[in-house]
Amino acid sequence: MALIKVKGAGAENFGRRNILINGDMSVAQRGTSTTGLQNTGGVFTLDRFSHRRGGTWTNFDAKHEQVDVTDTLPLSVGLTKALKVTCTTAEGSVPSGAVNAGEGVGIGHYLEKGDTHRLSVGTSSMSVSKLSFYVKASIATTYGISIAAEQHATSQRLQIPFTVSSANTYERISITIPTYNVALDSDLDISSGWRIHWILDGITSGRTASQWNAHNDGTSEQVVILPNGVSTTGFSNTQNATFEITGVQLERGNVTTDFEHLSFAETLALCQRYFHKSGDIGTAEEWFPGVATYAHYGSQSVTAIDGNNDRAAPEVTYPCAMRSRPTVVYYPARTAVANTAGSITVYNGNTLVTTSSKPTGGVQCLVNYFYQTSTDAPMYTYQYTADSEF
Repeated sequence: MALIKVKGAGAENFGRRNILINGDMSVAQRGTSTTGLQNTGGVFTLDRFSHRRGGTWTNFDAKHEQVDVTDTLPLSVGLTKALKVTCTTAEGSVPSGAVNAGEGVGIGHYLEKGDTHRLSVGTSSMSVSKLSFYVKASIATTYGISIAAEQHATSQRLQIPFTVSSANTYERISITIPTYNVALDSDLDISSGWRIHWILDGITSGRTASQWNAHNDGTSEQVVILPNGVSTTGFSNTQNATFEITGVQLERGNVTTDFEHLSFAETLALCQRYFHKSGDIGTAEEWFPGVATYAHYGSQSVTAIDGNNDRAAPEVTYPCAMRSRPTVVYYPARTAVANTAGSITVYNGNTLVTTSSKPTGGVQCLVNYFYQTSTDAPMYTYQYTADSEF
């Protein structure tokens, strides 16, 4: 199949243009809503997009959820889902700690080092790139983009402001990411590269906006700091404030193109490199981790070794190779029991089974076996999740 070049001055987009994954917010393997994010960071609801926070917040709490798009602008380009963040408990006032305390909250999307090779990072030929997205916020003000480039001998940081001009109205934002020329480090390409954050609230960093700086220059080491000249947004201090985003795209060149649509199956496969689960996915009867409902749909079963009923070796190959050896969590595969992490169930029964050890995660499959079950049985059932996110 011939590759098609996108027309336009400076366009350099061949093949699959969007470097980011799940920019249409269609895949949510962990669930469609997460609450109680007050003192946590790195929590994923929609795949590849996480809640990030830093500093000494004491009251602020948030909800992340997948919502249906009802606005004409994103619907006109075929975007039907969005990530919505709601301030469920207001902070009261942004903490006044030092810049290095990293006061702030945001949405994160982290890339592997190898993902930005197409931008020629680490060379004098690095290309500019465009980050675009559709956003709707209840507070019309200036927010920030923060990018930490960690695949270099000297890590770099870029902070760029963007303005929501009208409250509660979708608009498309396009940001130009400039070039820089810092040599790459020698680590494997699967480790953390660009760490992109949409800053919902924070404090001013004191560094120049829209300009790459050394990450270890003694200012703003944390991930959620607004660029110089941008005050706090008020998001964390406003009860029920909302920030909604979809159609997120990062592409090579200095031209912003239409959002690149992939099928649900393609997007799911890309997400499964970082997180996947057993059980039904993308159906009306989808199983979510920790929820008993539909826990028996698409469940795994494993027979005990003959003569050693306390040992059972599953043969499970993942949908695709994962970024790294994942953390694997097991759940009971019955709707009649509490679907808490760490236990499996006796086949065709409701007896919870604990084990002294469980199969671990290899890059492509589960490794080893369940050992020393508390209840001997010829067969067991379970669901599992495998996580290799940053």
